[in-house]
Amino acid sequence: MLDNYLVHQETGEPIPDELVAKLEEAKTFNQGFSTTEYLASALVDMRYHTSDPDGLDPDAFERATLAELGMPDELVMRHRSPHFGHIFSGEAYAAGYYGYMWADVLTSDAAEAFEQAPGGFYDKELATKLGCSRHPMDVYRAFRGRDARMEALMRDRGFPVPGM
Repeated sequence: MLDNYLVHQETGEPIPDELVAKLEEAKTFNQGFSTTEYLASALVDMRYHTSDPDGLDPDAFERATLAELGMPDELVMRHRSPHFGHIFSGEAYAAGYYGYMWADVLTSDAAEAFEQAPGGFYDKELATKLGCSRHPMDVYRAFRGRDARMEALMRDRGFPVPGM
């Protein structure tokens, strides 16, 4: 697909393989920082919703939670409590910030299914498994033949996956 669309404007030559390789390598740049920063906010969000709010000091709560999680001092939370709308904006987001990461897990895992399919990303038989009106996780299990695995996201972000 790249050879069809990423072509030189004057010569029509496809993008060089060396440049594609550099682009592939760059896609995982800074993922350790980004993932840790995100997860800090998601985990603090979960802790808020599983803690007794009486007398809770948000600053002290954040510091204690991050220390318990082993958050590196060099990283800050993506969202501090005073401006973190997901925490306090109502039931739709309450303790749900992790959902964005879960969506990334499903996306990466589904992409690997298509990479492994005979028809690749255009495999019609595999694609038909995605459509129906059942519970989304039942649909996903029918599509993938199993629950989603976070290892796909780890590989997608360039992290080592033990045992793989």
